Amino acid sequence: MKDGIFRIGVLGAGAVGAEHVRAAAGARAYEIAAICDVNRATAEALATPAGTPVYTDHRAMLADAGLDAVIVTAPHALHAPLVIEAAQAGLHVLVEKPMATTADDCTRMIEACREAGTLLAVAHVIHFDPVVREVRRLIASGEFGEPLLITHRRSSHYEPGSRPGWFFDRAVAGGGIVLNVGTHGLDRIQLFGGAPVRSVSAVVRGRPGMEVETDALALLELDNGVHASLALTSRGAPYYDETEVVLESATLRASRAEGLSLLRDGASTPLLAADPAHGHAAFRAQLDGFVAAARGGDGEYADGAYGRSVVSAALTVYASAERGHTVAVPAPAVVP
Repeated sequence: MKDGIFRIGVLGAGAVGAEHVRAAAGARAYEIAAICDVNRATAEALATPAGTPVYTDHRAMLADAGLDAVIVTAPHALHAPLVIEAAQAGLHVLVEKPMATTADDCTRMIEACREAGTLLAVAHVIHFDPVVREVRRLIASGEFGEPLLITHRRSSHYEPGSRPGWFFDRAVAGGGIVLNVGTHGLDRIQLFGGAPVRSVSAVVRGRPGMEVETDALALLELDNGVHASLALTSRGAPYYDETEVVLESATLRASRAEGLSLLRDGASTPLLAADPAHGHAAFRAQLDGFVAAARGGDGEYADGAYGRSVVSAALTVYASAERGHTVAVPAPAVVP
């Protein structure tokens, strides 16, 4: 830490890495001090405007850049080894979702950071979205009773050419629309329902010639008895990303396109408008919380156990679809 500024390196200079770099711009307590990508041109395009040092070898960055922390935005299968190496180098870590491609890897990451005495945070950025925060506040208030049912619907263009090629390589991505896009919905369901997913009954579908699934339906039960549904589609539907929380006396509808509404007595009352600026604000708030917590303060972040719970729920969607019946989410490995 130079001059009291918390120094962060970014491992992966793709679209999400760029979101983190933009979010950090102008921060007083921290800075993006290095950017690493195996593609030098990609790293330089992100680093050049601020004159940030560029690396193509992550080990060189970990050893030489004078960092306090890293943000890992590399392909999913690389999350575990990169996080473990960063922890062994004594660095705090913010790793993108999905946390890893297996629950065992999530556990290894948790153990590595615990043994190193470094913070492990998972970038479930929707926790910091203003609409999601307001939904959580209203649920916690008890004004409309307890959650009874939750539905999440999301469309996403999920064909080759819609995103980098590694997303369609199962060995690298770990899965398709469920593990990549659906984890946002599973996250919302757990946040709003107030408990982790306990069991899943699911169907997934793909397309000829593709290794990963592109569409899925799932019925979920949470540990506290709340039930939920998850619907993910890539079949040419217009964009939507919405979650409804059915409470005892009203329904809250959170839509990325339309904002937050209260549904009651046959009427819909707008509560908070959608705003393109919400995404940037959420990334900034996430970084603020991560840095504050890494420095020993009370900053907000999603921890490794929570990140593992989302991965475990997603993997159970696959297990249920493969076996053709309801499957319980495996209990996490015990970390002594």
